[in-house]
Amino acid sequence: MFGYIGINKPELKIKDFDRYREYYCGLCHSLGNHHGLLGQISLSYDATFAAVLLSALYEPVTYRMHSGCVLHPVGKKKYLTNQLIDYVADMNVLLAYYKCKDDWQDNRNLLKLSYGATLKKQAKLVERRYPKKAEVIKLALKTIYDLEQANDRNIDKLSNAFGAIMSEIFDISLKDLDSKDRNKYGDMWKGELKTLGYNLGKFIYIMDAFDDVEKDIKKGDFNPFEYKYKECMDNELAMQEFEGYVEKLLMMCASDMAKSYERLPIIHETAILRNIIYSGIWMKFVSICKDR
Repeated sequence: MFGYIGINKPELKIKDFDRYREYYCGLCHSLGNHHGLLGQISLSYDATFAAVLLSALYEPVTYRMHSGCVLHPVGKKKYLTNQLIDYVADMNVLLAYYKCKDDWQDNRNLLKLSYGATLKKQAKLVERRYPKKAEVIKLALKTIYDLEQANDRNIDKLSNAFGAIMSEIFDISLKDLDSKDRNKYGDMWKGELKTLGYNLGKFIYIMDAFDDVEKDIKKGDFNPFEYKYKECMDNELAMQEFEGYVEKLLMMCASDMAKSYERLPIIHETAILRNIIYSGIWMKFVSICKDR
């Protein structure tokens, strides 16, 4: 994924940060165990958020493990493992593979072509495991590609397509989930989760376009904000207006995402999740604006 949905670390208590790190390390271990070292490279904060949220809602049987790793060879680190962390790891690899293909198709990025080739075998396994999800994701990415080829800079159309991808990822089946509250929850929260995922996807797409606009203009790559950015490059006031415009787009997505979250009956990991939803997701936006 993209790495925009992280925590605001200074605002987290130490115990909550340690718990978040257990999910992050758990996802890393799952990627390594199921998809190898190259799969671990795709590890992202966005995927960690999905793992925390889904685990907190559905409460699958979760084990706390202790193990060393390549990054921390000295001493054992705690990490969590459950079915939903494994599921998110699968989705992360699938998205990483498709993004590599997309980057090669768009701008002939040889590095992404090479990395995508190393992920292909594992991604195909995930496709066979989740054929419907793979089809939905590929169709949405094709929609984005077609809009880009048509030079259509409608940010709603583009972000809606990526929203559809995240909505599908958050649409999980509980039939094989070993959850103590499966009978209590069933799939009654599916719609709210899909809505949350949809707005999360829109937020990620808009933030990514905002983050990359300067780089894309220099390289001649497509960016929905190209014209708006060019109009204010040498005008500080106009730049502030542009940033305010993007902030409003992001705020609408974040607000709808927060509404969906608050409707979910989550009682665990709330400090982590609220930190991310109400604060962490804005850290990158603030950083981008400051650097410009």
